[in-house]
Amino acid sequence: MEKARISSLQLFLLITGFLFGSTLILNPATGAKNDGWLAILIGGAVGTLLLAVYASIALLNPSKTLVEILRDGFGKVIGNIIAILYIWYFIHLASLVFRNFGSFMLTTTYPRTPLEVIIAVFTLVVMYAVNSGVEVVGRMSEILVPFVPVIAVIISLGILTVHDFTAFLPVLENGISPIIKASFNLLTFPFGETVVFLMIFPHLNKKENLKKVSTLSALSATGLFLFIFFRDITVLGSHLMYQATYVPHLTSTLIPGINLEPLFDVNLIIGGGIKVVVCMYAAVNGLNQLIGANDYRKFTTAVATFCFVLSIWVYENIFEMINWAENIWPYYSIPFQIVIPLMLLFLSLIKKGNPAHEKSIE
Repeated sequence: MEKARISSLQLFLLITGFLFGSTLILNPATGAKNDGWLAILIGGAVGTLLLAVYASIALLNPSKTLVEILRDGFGKVIGNIIAILYIWYFIHLASLVFRNFGSFMLTTTYPRTPLEVIIAVFTLVVMYAVNSGVEVVGRMSEILVPFVPVIAVIISLGILTVHDFTAFLPVLENGISPIIKASFNLLTFPFGETVVFLMIFPHLNKKENLKKVSTLSALSATGLFLFIFFRDITVLGSHLMYQATYVPHLTSTLIPGINLEPLFDVNLIIGGGIKVVVCMYAAVNGLNQLIGANDYRKFTTAVATFCFVLSIWVYENIFEMINWAENIWPYYSIPFQIVIPLMLLFLSLIKKGNPAHEKSIE
């Protein structure tokens, strides 16, 4: 594993930026229409608990990555098999974010530019960041991520005179079912995706801050999601908000006399960039540990190329992308985000209470 350290602030900003990620493009809470704020509260609360589970696993297995924890918990053979599946999951997630980013930019900003060119440029930037190491990525987050809430507020200030503060009423107009579904979708996208940070947590320089940092990151992201939701619904109304493809982007174009659309693009590049960098870094490091090589950078080009090809191939169109995110991804992610981590937490607690158990596995 790379001998590098990041501070608590850097980890906080990395997780926050990751959670923000491509949620601007595909916001699961919109499925609950005007009750989306309830879905965000429920999904954010459970997502905070899920992040606490990941932090607990890391604290029970100090200085160990997910690959090493899987080997310790399930044995070398089964642990390696599950680790391979997780590496695939990280690569798949990175590819989906690439495609989300490319489809958005193609639709809204560069309609005459081939999708392949947009994603290829993004891939080259990501490769450079991954090869620079986690310390550089951490310092990058300190500079870039604070712009995310600032830009969200700037866009909001521009539309203060256009609002309907009753747009989210009546509460529970469509029953509880859409809220539960939207909450579950929000739990798996983006909160459950932070399982990837089990490959990053060992780099934290003060392990005792891990749970606090994880909790604050989840709560901050939830607060930002709520802020953006209320901003968008008061401007657009629940019906238009539900029908629009890129809701926050549409909001940013409504300000008279000024074009704030580039600011929205900046937010997307920051959040999406951090998300795909973290996923790819986790994938190449996991692959490096499985093979036993001495430098993860040997695998960056191959993994990035595969992600690029997969991102082009994975969807036929934007409607298929949205359908996958809403109806397939949540169930596809359950084993990686919930089932296996809960098993690891249980096995880690047993190992902590019975040191002889660890020796028997070895």
